[in-house]
Amino acid sequence: MKSYRKLAVLAAGLCAALLVTACGGSGSSTGSGNTGGAPSTNQPTATAKPKPTAVPHFTVEYCQQLMSLDEMHNLFRPPAPATTIVPTNGDGGGACNYEVSKTNIPLVIYFFEWKGPNPIPQSDIEEALSQAAGTDLTINVAAPVTGIGNQAEYLEATGTGQGLHAVMHIFYVLEGAFIFDCFTYSPLSAGFLGTQGQLQQCATQVDSRL
Repeated sequence: MKSYRKLAVLAAGLCAALLVTACGGSGSSTGSGNTGGAPSTNQPTATAKPKPTAVPHFTVEYCQQLMSLDEMHNLFRPPAPATTIVPTNGDGGGACNYEVSKTNIPLVIYFFEWKGPNPIPQSDIEEALSQAAGTDLTINVAAPVTGIGNQAEYLEATGTGQGLHAVMHIFYVLEGAFIFDCFTYSPLSAGFLGTQGQLQQCATQVDSRL
């Protein structure tokens, strides 16, 4: 059986809300933005900044670089404004947590290392989602998105377990050696959930600032 990480929405405690999955999008590369004529030889050629080759180390300053508190508020407009960014670092992963309080975190930007195939085969994605859906989890939306990272996908899921009913809206991006996501999770965010457009804009901004 493949050792890919699978979606697990329900677990006890706030730390278990930091989810991982065998995620991604269509393996196609349609929609690449190479439109228009060739650049003039008199114009400087932009050099793309190389992406990190490992999960970054998270500090308040690094999280602010990815998305500041003001940017988070302007994009998501949660009912209560986050007052602090709390970085976390662990074995193979880390996160920026935008906290109203320890029990109200309307946005998490989470990274974990990826040692699987790149791109992830669509058959493996479908298998992981199918296995997840066979538990107490319902996958309501699984929408591949092109044009961000190596692969990207938006997911919505609901589930029940340990006396909790949970809803998650999440946008994943595969960037070679790691996957990151912008996600909102109802038990963790006092019921607030970001839309696909908001979470995709979050992921696009984070990807551009790595």
